[in-house]
Amino acid sequence: MCTLIVRHGLDDWCSTLIAANRDEFYDRAASGPMVLNETPRIVGGRDNLAGGTWLGLTSEGIFLGLTNQRSFGGRDDALLSRGELVIDALRAGSFEDIRRYLEQIDARAYNEFNLIFGDGNQACAAYGRRAARSVDLEPLGPGVHVLCNDRLGSPEFPKADEARAAVASITRAPWPAVRSRLIEVLGDRSLPDPAGVPPLPPDAPFDSELARLLQAICVKTPVYGTVSATVAALSPGRVQHYAYCDGPPDEGVFEDFTPLLRIGG
Repeated sequence: MCTLIVRHGLDDWCSTLIAANRDEFYDRAASGPMVLNETPRIVGGRDNLAGGTWLGLTSEGIFLGLTNQRSFGGRDDALLSRGELVIDALRAGSFEDIRRYLEQIDARAYNEFNLIFGDGNQACAAYGRRAARSVDLEPLGPGVHVLCNDRLGSPEFPKADEARAAVASITRAPWPAVRSRLIEVLGDRSLPDPAGVPPLPPDAPFDSELARLLQAICVKTPVYGTVSATVAALSPGRVQHYAYCDGPPDEGVFEDFTPLLRIGG
């Protein structure tokens, strides 16, 4: 149950802040940030099982983040990789080219997905569902947008409201202070009151207590949880800062991978 936080158009020194947790089964192997494509230069972690990435950035300051749509029916392994979709879309180049690319794909070729992408000037969410060919695009204005494993604003993920309020409260400050606060938000393991957890459908493969554990921003269960985290600051045309933690954000160390986004780096 990933959490992707985008603070857009609220800061003077940068246009977009990103804070993201990747939640996954612990035995699903992944690699940390690397160059995934040379022209345009795309950098991100890599899913070693299906390929692709859950969050990619380009040297031109464009980002695209992915969350899977929560489904109690399981995924179809015969469909195309959602992680590869992230790279394919970023290869398109500009914000408008990414939008056009997503308008042209057949969403039925993928398991269901949610995306946010932007270039510093603009941001947009995109939703792919097996019930429709077309990807649904939702332009985003200035503000804090929190994408979990459903559409923005979904009542199924009250932790999104907690994350939104926490990041909205961050005052304008130099990057080191903002970075520390974003990491603090990503590392929040607090759980909601059981009464505040949305009820599960009868066919859910887990019980209400596990559903409560999944409502933490930083998830920990015996077999599944937050396995990595990213914080970044972008402005039109460039990525100012990009740091990655291989492990839960409240336990691991964030390393600076900004140099990877420099041509020749």
